[in-house]
Amino acid sequence: MAQDTAARVPRVTLGSDSRSGHRYIRISGSSGAPVYPTVDLACDGKRWTLALTRSEDGAVYEISRANVELMLSAVECRVFMPDREIVVSRQQLWVAWAGLHLGAGGAAPQMLVGQVVDVIDGQTILVNLGERAETVRYIGINTLETNRKPPSTEPAVGDAVQVNRQLVARQQVRMELDTQERDRDGRLLAYVYVAERMVNAELVRRGSAEVKTVQPNVRHRELFVTLEQEARDNRRGLWADPSEPTTPTPVEPAARQIAETRRGIAPDNSWACPAQQPIKGQATSYMGAGRCVYHVPDGELYGATKAERCYATVEDARQDGCVASRR
Repeated sequence: MAQDTAARVPRVTLGSDSRSGHRYIRISGSSGAPVYPTVDLACDGKRWTLALTRSEDGAVYEISRANVELMLSAVECRVFMPDREIVVSRQQLWVAWAGLHLGAGGAAPQMLVGQVVDVIDGQTILVNLGERAETVRYIGINTLETNRKPPSTEPAVGDAVQVNRQLVARQQVRMELDTQERDRDGRLLAYVYVAERMVNAELVRRGSAEVKTVQPNVRHRELFVTLEQEARDNRRGLWADPSEPTTPTPVEPAARQIAETRRGIAPDNSWACPAQQPIKGQATSYMGAGRCVYHVPDGELYGATKAERCYATVEDARQDGCVASRR
């Protein structure tokens, strides 16, 4: 009887398609085990629904790139089925996906969780870890507060200290360590996350910091380089033309201000758009900072995509800041 019970316990495995590189979760069990049209996945308190992609040697649920990034930066993930939940360990995630995703080795980097008690400067914070407090320096960036901006009694628009304080002050943060854990001054070196957003990356995206690569901590260098080029191209922050007035890049969309001018409407539910506005818009992320992708009804991932905004035409989606899905 015990063997029969064990045989019915589902097994969660992580995989990657060798041709497309898409990541997926497979839930398999004994012959005749139920295949669920959806399962829920939760990582560090954020929970979302996965739709069945295909049924072969178990039930396969494809994971979007944005959610792969979220899972790799999480302390813990769990798969929820109608009758049970299964923990997916951080080490299991990294062994399966991190090498493909980040060029990393199989070992999961250490992750610490703490509370920010002080913002020291644009790239340094003081974090309470319960049994101790640590001064934490952001990996891979340099905010250059004193090098690029003239001395002033008033902080400049988009000033790194202000932006950093807005992002992390009094927040619970997750700190992902890299190969070298401390600098020569004894400060902890980390990629710092608030909810889904990596603060290091957000500072670069806003033009409040530039890339500074210091070996051996280079895990997210490619991401930082891409975001710095984006900030340069859009003349944000450090890269703004001093002769032109600047407008701070918002950390979050000011929904009430743009509601009247936005294209599209809210979906009927998480998965469905009305027939008159069938195009789905969904925010993806680079470790958390949102970018909208639109999916047309005949797209490969349309049925497996949750709708956060619905559009009547492709042009409406583009006007609202979305780009086309690659699939």
